[in-house]
Amino acid sequence: MDYIVAKKDSMSVKIPIGEILYIGTMSDCPRLLQFITDNGIFEAYGKIKDFEIDMGLVFRRCHRKYLINLKRIKAIDLGTRRIIFDNSKVNSIVCSRRKLTEVLKDWKNL
Repeated sequence: MDYIVAKKDSMSVKIPIGEILYIGTMSDCPRLLQFITDNGIFEAYGKIKDFEIDMGLVFRRCHRKYLINLKRIKAIDLGTRRIIFDNSKVNSIVCSRRKLTEVLKDWKNL
């Protein structure tokens, strides 16, 4: 899988996998996924679990709401369990206590 097709406004857009920082679900609409990239936020319907399987080794689940691109992580704050991305315009996201050690290990070994 080299890219994902998602929507922004009324356009369908191909998003290269490497440009995705993370994939998140909406709390009010769990089947609507948001793809956070350097170029903005795109949306598509689907299950985050399906993307977790399809994306391979570079993407990891860090929370029930988030699937992160390990290659785009700049730092992990162990005190607050926040994941900081290489794009400073994108807000950091929280990592669950249960997934923190697994994400940290996979990120270091990447």
